[in-house]
Amino acid sequence: MASHRPVIVGINQYEKLQPLLYAQFDAIELKDFLVKEAGISPQDCSLLADISPVIYQGAAFPSREIILKRLTQTAEQAAPEDTLWFFFSGYGVHWEGQDYLLPIEADPHQALETGIAVQTIFNILQRGAHRQSLVMLDMNRPLSALDSQRLGVQSTELAKQAGIPLVLACRPQQFSQDSLAVRHGLFTEALIEGLRFHGCATLAQMGAYLTHRVPELCRHHFRPEQNPVLVTPPEQRFMLLIPAEGVGKLPGAVAPSPWPPESDLSPESPPSSPDDGTDSPALPPLEPNLPDSGDTDDLATGAEDPDDTEPPGDALWGSRWWPWGLAAVGLLLLGVLWQNQGMFWRDIALDPENDIPEDTVPDVPDPDAPDPEPLPEGDLDPLFPGSEVDPALALEQARAALDQRQFAEALTWLNQIPEDQRPEDYDDLVAQAEVGVANLAVTGEAALGEARRILEPVSASLFNDAIEQARQVAVGAPDYAQAQADILRWSQVILDLAEGRAAMGNFDGAIAAARLVPDDQTEVYPLAQTQIQRWQRRQENRQLLQQAQATLEPGQATSFQTAIALVQQIPPDYPEYVTAQERIDEWSRNILAIAQARAADGQLPGAIAAASLVPPDTSAYDLAQTEIQRWQGEL
Repeated sequence: MASHRPVIVGINQYEKLQPLLYAQFDAIELKDFLVKEAGISPQDCSLLADISPVIYQGAAFPSREIILKRLTQTAEQAAPEDTLWFFFSGYGVHWEGQDYLLPIEADPHQALETGIAVQTIFNILQRGAHRQSLVMLDMNRPLSALDSQRLGVQSTELAKQAGIPLVLACRPQQFSQDSLAVRHGLFTEALIEGLRFHGCATLAQMGAYLTHRVPELCRHHFRPEQNPVLVTPPEQRFMLLIPAEGVGKLPGAVAPSPWPPESDLSPESPPSSPDDGTDSPALPPLEPNLPDSGDTDDLATGAEDPDDTEPPGDALWGSRWWPWGLAAVGLLLLGVLWQNQGMFWRDIALDPENDIPEDTVPDVPDPDAPDPEPLPEGDLDPLFPGSEVDPALALEQARAALDQRQFAEALTWLNQIPEDQRPEDYDDLVAQAEVGVANLAVTGEAALGEARRILEPVSASLFNDAIEQARQVAVGAPDYAQAQADILRWSQVILDLAEGRAAMGNFDGAIAAARLVPDDQTEVYPLAQTQIQRWQRRQENRQLLQQAQATLEPGQATSFQTAIALVQQIPPDYPEYVTAQERIDEWSRNILAIAQARAADGQLPGAIAAASLVPPDTSAYDLAQTEIQRWQGEL
């Protein structure tokens, strides 16, 4: 039976880079959707994220070694009919012609030594016996990285050479955007939306959705434009993103059949557009028209028919596409594509208006670092389990945990056994575990079990509650080191959440969150206090701007002078300083206008008095001094 085997990586808390806000959440929700809603086995779905395994069962630390080992292991365990996903949300860099993904410990200035070459990812996938692969990369660029605008160019070339579908979250010149409103990267938000609500079961359907939805989300959340890019062999356009048995669970999902019908798919009878003036749908071309010279501004090119003039983009996946999917007759017709796959090789870019000419795409060199050696069969570790397990395995693990006096862990396993599959002594096992937890009270195991229960990665107060629970782990307890490491990481996450609130202008919420950072966390607490002071000052700055605006009275030059004096208190190293200087210049011109109006009415002394209030270093000052001299001469 065919299986889908996703390897999902999401990293927030980098050791040597500014933390990301939502990469971890992207990975967690995607994994939860695929397991809980799309029907992928939790044993087949690997999550590598910097959330503690104590809190999220099955998570693994996203280091370079573990990511490569897990991907290699998954590829080697995959059966020939399986589909392997690789999803990455985190930092990426381009260095000396190579694209690199950055694991949690990576140094962006030592990408060769500490990063993971994208070519290595494709090499591992090609070595597996599985039928098809899919790579999705949501790569953020560190601001300090060199040559960052070429990130993604080499990845598309590698995908074409390997014949493996690739989805990039954005073009090389763009940045991946996120939003506090959705608590996700906008690419992943659109990806999960397409799967969960819009029936995007195939790669082609998902491509159609992403090309519209991601830019739409950017506009809705006032973010710069972001356009995903897709590179795929046409025979894999109808590749199922989830297991076939899970397609029916998706709202509106209809398994597509190839178009035109099987009788029309032959080398002797290529598909063509009707010329009788009707609206009958015909198979649209897969590529925009390309000059014979090969020059193009499309990132993922490779069309072979220069007479193909159908416009790309929205027309490619617009109203003409959806009737094909909705008129589908079943999954069995997908086999037609495999029989005719030699006819269809193309690469598709969701948004072809890219300003990188093809002749600037570098040749793909061999990676300097060797690929990881395949693991011996005997060394393969079992994949981390997810949040759903086999009932028999859960019962076995629960009994073993009780024997080892790991009572909180035993309760966790027992709670995962469905009611209709519980053994006769189930209630006795639960009572034994509960009594054990009660007797342990505030020991390490019980405290961390409670922390796992209450923690959700969306609220600073919940992280604070988890910290207080983890503090109950006694010095010398087996879980003490893990608890201290989690307390440090959760403190950093609290500060990250505070930074996110401040970025949205919610300084009250930012200050409230930052005050939850424990004062004994010497690495994070001083940073939190510094930021609190800065955010408080920014609140004062905004109050000064509001107070100054409320002071203004039309025709009264002194009211503008008072307003100027108020905003002059804003220090130059704050964002509000720029606004203050703009207001000062504007109000200075207003004072001069009042003086000129008085002079026009013959009130020269009043005009001189008003013009004298124009402060130096403003655009109105020189003219005000000239007018004062003129008016004094007229007295």
